[in-house]
Amino acid sequence: MRWRLRHSSDPTPDGLFERAAARFNASEAGHTVAGLTRTLGRPRVSVGASAGSPEVVRVTVAWELSWYQWGVDLRDEAGPVVELAKGREVTELDAAARHWNATAEEDGRIVLTTRPLPPSRIAAIR
Repeated sequence: MRWRLRHSSDPTPDGLFERAAARFNASEAGHTVAGLTRTLGRPRVSVGASAGSPEVVRVTVAWELSWYQWGVDLRDEAGPVVELAKGREVTELDAAARHWNATAEEDGRIVLTTRPLPPSRIAAIR
């Protein structure tokens, strides 16, 4: 089932990130995260601007042994959430992608936090 998103009048990064998280949650990428979470445990999650395009939000989901990045193009609400990259070591990610500002529920749903997660919470997620 596809969810239709309301257009947010909030042009701030937080408003854009909320819209991107909702699109991500309604996509197949959320199912991928759910499956990986069952196998690998709770991941660390970052939702932020993608380099080069303010309308594209990058969602990074990382476990100790692997990471994935998806792009959500907010200009095209009917467009797919696209896998941008994946890798093995979290150290391969740039600093912005390691700004852990969200969590992933067991069902793969991304939930933004109000501020970056503290190191103790990040350690608990591993």
